[in-house]
Amino acid sequence: MPYAIRLLLALLILAPAVARAQESAALADDFDDWQHRAMTIITANADISGDPLTATMIVCAGTACSHQDPIILSDGEAGLLRALFAGTDDAAAERQRIGQAIAQMENFTGGRNGTWADAPGNRHVDWDEPDQLDCVSEAVNTHNTLDRLIGAGLVVHHRLGGLVTRYTLLLQHVAVTIIDDQGLEFVVDSWVGANGEPPDILPYDEWRLQWAV
Repeated sequence: MPYAIRLLLALLILAPAVARAQESAALADDFDDWQHRAMTIITANADISGDPLTATMIVCAGTACSHQDPIILSDGEAGLLRALFAGTDDAAAERQRIGQAIAQMENFTGGRNGTWADAPGNRHVDWDEPDQLDCVSEAVNTHNTLDRLIGAGLVVHHRLGGLVTRYTLLLQHVAVTIIDDQGLEFVVDSWVGANGEPPDILPYDEWRLQWAV
C-alpha cells in the first residue's frame, strides 16, 4: 500500500480519537499509572481511626486524581448523612439513599476544594482543570464515600465491589460497583451528572453495554 494512502488511513483513524479524547480521562495517563494512583488514594482513605464519616478523606479532582485535597466533614454534615439512611429497610431503598448521600458528599466537598461547578462528563475546555472531575476522579471519590458509609454502618444491604471499566473502540470509562445482599452487582457512576447530582446506579450488565464514555 502506497505511503500516502497509509498516512491518510492513519489520520482518519486517529482524528475521532483526538476529537473525543477529552471524554476519556482514563487514557490521559498510562493505564498502570492512573490505576496505581487510584489504588494509592483508596488505600490511604481506608486507613482511618474513629468515626469514618468525620475522619480525613483525600478527595480527587482533575484528570485521574491529578489534584488531591484532604477533606474533613463536620459533625453536623456527618449527621445529615446518617439521617439519609434512617428507616432504610431493603436494598432498593438503600441504593436510592446511596445516590442521595453521594450527591450530598459532593455538595459538602465542592465548596471546600472548588469543584462545586463540576460539569457532567468531560469537555475539552475542562481538560485537567482542578475544579472539574473526570471519570477516574469521580470513581475514586465514589468508592471512598461508599467505603466510609459502609464503615459507619449506614449501608448494610450492600458491600463494596471495585473499579470497573467499559470500552468503546478507542476509549474507556471507569466507575465503581456495589453488590447487594442477593449477590446482584450494580454500578454507581457519578461522572454522568454535575456536582451534587445523584449518580446513575444501574445493574452492571446494563451499564457495561452503554457506549457513553
